[in-house]
Amino acid sequence: MTDAQCAAVAASAPAPTGAEETSAWARRNPGTWGAHDPAIIRSREGRYYMFSTDTEVAGSPGVGVQVRRSDDLVHWQWVGHAFDGVPASAQQWSGAQGIWAPDVVERNGEYRMYYSASTFGSRRSCISLAVSESLEGPWTDLGPVVRTRAEDPVNAIDAAIVRTREGEDLMLYGSFFGGLRLIALDERGLPSRPGELGVPVCRRTTAENGPIEGSHMWYDAETGRYLLICSFDSLFDTYNIRVARSEYPEGPFLDAAGRLLGSQDDDAVDGGIKILGSLVLPSGQILLAPGHSNHLFTADGMLLVHHIRDGAQPRRHRAQVRRLALTSGGWPVASPVEYDAQPLLPLDPAEPERRWWIWRLDASSSGPAHPGQGQVRLVSPLPTPADQGGMRAALTVDGAGVDAVVWRTRSSTSFAGLAGGQVVLGVRES
Repeated sequence: MTDAQCAAVAASAPAPTGAEETSAWARRNPGTWGAHDPAIIRSREGRYYMFSTDTEVAGSPGVGVQVRRSDDLVHWQWVGHAFDGVPASAQQWSGAQGIWAPDVVERNGEYRMYYSASTFGSRRSCISLAVSESLEGPWTDLGPVVRTRAEDPVNAIDAAIVRTREGEDLMLYGSFFGGLRLIALDERGLPSRPGELGVPVCRRTTAENGPIEGSHMWYDAETGRYLLICSFDSLFDTYNIRVARSEYPEGPFLDAAGRLLGSQDDDAVDGGIKILGSLVLPSGQILLAPGHSNHLFTADGMLLVHHIRDGAQPRRHRAQVRRLALTSGGWPVASPVEYDAQPLLPLDPAEPERRWWIWRLDASSSGPAHPGQGQVRLVSPLPTPADQGGMRAALTVDGAGVDAVVWRTRSSTSFAGLAGGQVVLGVRES
């Protein structure tokens, strides 16, 4: 892989290294540095806005949900904070010193922000709702929509709004305390049954505290399935992104091997297809602990946004945007190359004959996936919906079949696909 292609995978130059220099640079132009638990929404005017957790890593000092905007999903401008601190009702309930994991949707002519207030390791948490006519505010806080206490079986953080096939809204939420749950919402965006904690969806029992969080879901009309993406393990170093699907929003959610997402009391291993984990690039750079993702539908296809850490300085993190698409088998996969807004080009059947860098994502391993060289051959292109944002293809990697999606631009050619239930990623050498 050339230096340019390594840069396409890593995508963003690091900030200056000195502490004072870094702080000044970050306040002036943080880009996506400092973004954690990101979610993106397109405004009515066509601009994109990223909302993310309060952090001290980068961005302008302050508390109240970080906000950035972009015209192309590549270059991001700092806007500020949605609130001047933690709204009073959320702070009084949770004791939170910052806001976590906002999710923003547009409904009935208004923008609705669901945000979390908690402290690390506590179940005394709440998810609150704020509304605005503009994504740049001002935001009117309506207070908590769900609250949890220390004795509750679930934790009220990490909200994500799900639109059902019937056009109704649900709120997916939860964390390593008790797994994920669903709450039905009314037309105002408030719980249909106030005070209830909702229906259990999935949990984990094989890991300490069962980390399963940062979830989001959508209904895919082509497959007739709800697709659920979430994060497993520690956000500090072993985060990885998993997917499963179901005919119903409350589950059961199964992976390609027929295993339940997460695990139950008698399970020895966790279910869920690992679509992204820590990666070692051919340059030696480590993209560490990708997680807490969200999805976005665009005219250019579906995208996945998540945060990722710098393997050399794990306290430093930023947001990444990647192309996301479904294989012919109906499974979401994410490109190993970061989104650069370049148009997709037709695939030249001769290109996959070249040597590729290959990563195999071992769901049983918490360590970074290392690159190896492999021979890739295009067996056949497959019927692909016009809005797919990538070409479905049957490939072989060193002779083994892969149900894949291929993305080709002027800068790179990459693929992601499933082989025997395991995700394989590839970037073509020049």
